[in-house]
Amino acid sequence: MNYGKLSEKLKIDSEVLSLTSAAAAVSQNYDMSKYTDAYIVVNVEGNAAGGVTIDLTESSAATAAGSSAAGGKAGIVIGGTAATNIAAGSGVRDLTLTFSSASTDGNFFTLSVGTVSKKFTYTTSTAAWASGSTLQYATNINFGTTVGSTVNTGIAGSIDSLKTGLESTLGFSTGVLTLTTPTTDSIRIQLMDDAVGDIGLNASAVMSAVVNNAVGAFDIKADQLTSTASKRYLGVKVSTAATSCRAAITVIRTGGRYMPPAFKGKLSS
Repeated sequence: MNYGKLSEKLKIDSEVLSLTSAAAAVSQNYDMSKYTDAYIVVNVEGNAAGGVTIDLTESSAATAAGSSAAGGKAGIVIGGTAATNIAAGSGVRDLTLTFSSASTDGNFFTLSVGTVSKKFTYTTSTAAWASGSTLQYATNINFGTTVGSTVNTGIAGSIDSLKTGLESTLGFSTGVLTLTTPTTDSIRIQLMDDAVGDIGLNASAVMSAVVNNAVGAFDIKADQLTSTASKRYLGVKVSTAATSCRAAITVIRTGGRYMPPAFKGKLSS
């Protein structure tokens, strides 16, 4: 039985906004008059460590400026607000951790994916981080090298050891994180499709972080908009007090007629 293409059932639109320091950018306004539900996703790419604020807006016309809190929904903040601490629930899906050459034995950080949190402790003790060591356990995974943190080879070896720990059965196993080492002193952590929840970080002197990608979304029904008939358009305002970045916006509307207006882009059949 042919139930039709997804693009024939859902109205799907996308756009990209460019943000500069301390400046806000606004999306197009999207008409809800023919739809009952909307899901608006904002994906911020770039250094979002300073936090990015997303406000859902409503307006009376396609070209009118939107007012905040459409449907009574408060704005949300995604990305981290500090280089060493990222609260769980901040929508972070991709970050780069940089190892500190000032690290000493016992320095540790915690990394979480959804509700699962793991502690990683730096040490130069062979007995602690060696493969198969009985000192490796789920609540404290050791990593490091015998060379030390002040030597380039020691830093690179520690990153390799950390990568092994993250991928181990005591860490987050396989299928959860994509791990790469863009430099000898850093490791990039990205969530895979099967991962549940976002990334959180609580770091000591051993690590600092840069957020590469963070995501936030609003789920709203048309009847949540202001009751006056003039308010029928949805949009988002994205602002940052940190560095410039880009925000990709995807708007999915449903609950209307079977064949929504055609997708505005090149569509493969």
